[in-house]
Amino acid sequence: MALLISVSEFWEDEKVWHQWVQSELPEIDVRVYPDVGNENEIEYAVVWKHPHGILKRYPNLKAILSLGAGVDHILSDPDLPKDLPIVRLVDVKLTHEMCFHALHWVLHFHSDHYLYMKQQLDRKWQQQSSIQPEDRTVGIMGLGNIGRGIGESLIDQGFKVLGWGANQKSSLGDIKYFFGKVQLSDFLVKTNILINVLPFSKDTKNMLRKDELKFLPRGSFIINMGRGGIINEADLLSLLDENHITAAALDVFEQEPLPTNNPLWSHPSVYITPHIAGQSNPKSSAKTIAENIRRIEDGKMPFPIYNITKGY
Repeated sequence: MALLISVSEFWEDEKVWHQWVQSELPEIDVRVYPDVGNENEIEYAVVWKHPHGILKRYPNLKAILSLGAGVDHILSDPDLPKDLPIVRLVDVKLTHEMCFHALHWVLHFHSDHYLYMKQQLDRKWQQQSSIQPEDRTVGIMGLGNIGRGIGESLIDQGFKVLGWGANQKSSLGDIKYFFGKVQLSDFLVKTNILINVLPFSKDTKNMLRKDELKFLPRGSFIINMGRGGIINEADLLSLLDENHITAAALDVFEQEPLPTNNPLWSHPSVYITPHIAGQSNPKSSAKTIAENIRRIEDGKMPFPIYNITKGY
């Protein structure tokens, strides 16, 4: 039995992943693409933005496991083998990283640091009046494990938190919840800082266009750390130019890496990071991956499996 690791050239060092996955699964021969060896021995593929077409080469593949929370990098492979479970990565360390990223940018915008950075360039000494956290409403789109974790961390800091999702959910504690397209505008008009952690799917593709984004109050902020292709980038730029949206922190984009000629790079109110909001921790993630592989070997279901109907 063998396991194959394949990671993007823009991502983590594959040797580090090999080290930690092998230490958690000493009974399995862990290989790193392209050093595949006998293709018939590969029973598990652990991937992040793998070269399209390689997964169909392994006739005895039992499951495909993502090295990140999302699986669209797997689904985009036109030669993806059919009827194999695709296992998402839900890991405590990854959730913590996402919470840190969200909290950083919420505080950056809430405390006017975006404005003080501009004032520094102009050598301008001007104090801004402060707003209390309880007077600032943060809206989170996507209330899975990560979205709930972000919401709870912000509530701990005193912010009022709203949530929106496609479907109705049971109690979410202090997070007031909206759901469905009918309630989207009611959610947006109450949101001062919008955080997107929705997965990318046919239902969320290009979901936030100008008509939807204009429901946000004038002077609002956007933090996109879910997936690109959900917020229409041209419409976002238009609303930034109109000062309807004050600033945006963007970690994910419709095309990645972001092309050098994309106008987002040079916009004075846009802050860009290269898809690092929820970097997987190799040591912690390897434990989660090993647990799921052992579950499959014991005849049990891994968790969580991508649901094609829900799109996540």
